[in-house]
Amino acid sequence: MKETKELKALLHLLDDPDKEVFETVSDKIIHYGKDVIPRLEHLLETTADGSVQERIETIIDKVNFNDVYVNYEKWNLAEKPGLLNGALVLANYRHSQIDEEMIRKTIKSIYQSCWLELNNYLTPLEQINIINSIFYNMYKFKGLELEENKPTHYYLNDVVESRKGNNYSLGLLYQIICEMLDIPVYAIQLPKQYILAYYDTLYDFFNKEKKPNYKIQFFIDPNNGMIYTQHDVNLFISKYKIQTDEKTFLALSHKAIIHKQISALIQVYQLMQEEDRVNELKQMELLYIGD
Repeated sequence: MKETKELKALLHLLDDPDKEVFETVSDKIIHYGKDVIPRLEHLLETTADGSVQERIETIIDKVNFNDVYVNYEKWNLAEKPGLLNGALVLANYRHSQIDEEMIRKTIKSIYQSCWLELNNYLTPLEQINIINSIFYNMYKFKGLELEENKPTHYYLNDVVESRKGNNYSLGLLYQIICEMLDIPVYAIQLPKQYILAYYDTLYDFFNKEKKPNYKIQFFIDPNNGMIYTQHDVNLFISKYKIQTDEKTFLALSHKAIIHKQISALIQVYQLMQEEDRVNELKQMELLYIGD
């Protein structure tokens, strides 16, 4: 953005010792929006004063959060929000300028590798075995247990770059690939367990007006691609005395998936005692309006 006289004057006041002056200056700079971030980052690199650097970083964080908040609100209000777009909005919360092109190219590459190996004569299990081989072996994605929780395990750009994630982030990426391939794999949230499920669509051909039924063929652990049957899941439910109802095995919407990632991130930042992050993510959490 072009640096105006007003912006230049405001930037010169960032070292003013008066707290009230700084707050006024900060508010005015934040009002410029995300376009001001490159100028602030340049100033950050060329400023030796530690206290001024801290002030600049605070302003950058606030500007970025305001932008992410608005974009997440728009995404939530969309009639059919894309899962990848929601994940990119969340990734921008941690990094003000993510390499979106790199993320999209990697996802497209995984999709193409899968598409070349798949055909219409494969069973659902054979389809998933091919995707697992490409996702976990060829592209080396590795699942980490939630006990190893770090914020980087949730943000899509970090996961794509490091090839490491957890149930939430790898499940999200796996589902994005499956949606591109028109394979009916969707996330479900069991208590204490976030997994994927392969759904069969059952039609009543004698009653075309009747809505189709959806039946789960099997479950997939997004951390490693391991397949579980309904019997396996029932044993898990019985072991931990989990209460279930008709909604337990319903596929999560795109909005619900991102909402659950935000809720999980809040818990991570709470453990790290990063209250500013917790408060910001709680504001975003409140934007979820369901489906």
